[in-house]
Amino acid sequence: MFIKAAAAAGLLLMAGCLGSAPPVEHYLRVEAATAGCDKGAGHATATPGVVVAYMDLTALDNLDRPAVLVANGSVLAPSTRWYWEGAPQDVMGGGIIRAVNCQPGVAGVLKYRPRVEHQAVLSGNVTAFNVQRKNGLRFVAGVRLELWTKDARRLVGSRDFAVETPIASETPEAIADAASRAVSRIAAEAVAWLTAGMGGPLAESFAESAK
Repeated sequence: MFIKAAAAAGLLLMAGCLGSAPPVEHYLRVEAATAGCDKGAGHATATPGVVVAYMDLTALDNLDRPAVLVANGSVLAPSTRWYWEGAPQDVMGGGIIRAVNCQPGVAGVLKYRPRVEHQAVLSGNVTAFNVQRKNGLRFVAGVRLELWTKDARRLVGSRDFAVETPIASETPEAIADAASRAVSRIAAEAVAWLTAGMGGPLAESFAESAK
């Protein structure tokens, strides 16, 4: 009996030395919706499609991490349990690229390479991508996009996009859903700005490249 008690005490002591088990990690997938994404027969237009060269989005150091950031007001802290599948600039960029690439006036979006033919260059910076607890649980996302001429020397236009989507509960599933809706909204707004009936910045870039 004494031996069993001593063994049990030893196990408890060892558990205390090793510490508690680490929290279970969850990886959150952001799935941005792109309505009407069809480049089939209806994609052909009288005007040649614009090829957009894409530069990877950037982000401030505090955002450049896969950990989900949770804020109480202006103070942000990275979660030790919840992680995006990539850094916010990659998650946001993926949604925007897919949305732009779906447009009938766009021939395609490709990685920026100076020697590869293109008519416009799209770049930007992620300014927000976090959970906010203060004044109501919600997801906050923001990005500044810039459209340049094909030589990336003249700025054609720029715009800041910011959205907030409510989070049903502080769970990984609800956070992923809110982030997906936020990225979808920003991608849709970015496309509306870029195309504007094909009279927006993309049209100006195409005209500039044709000179």
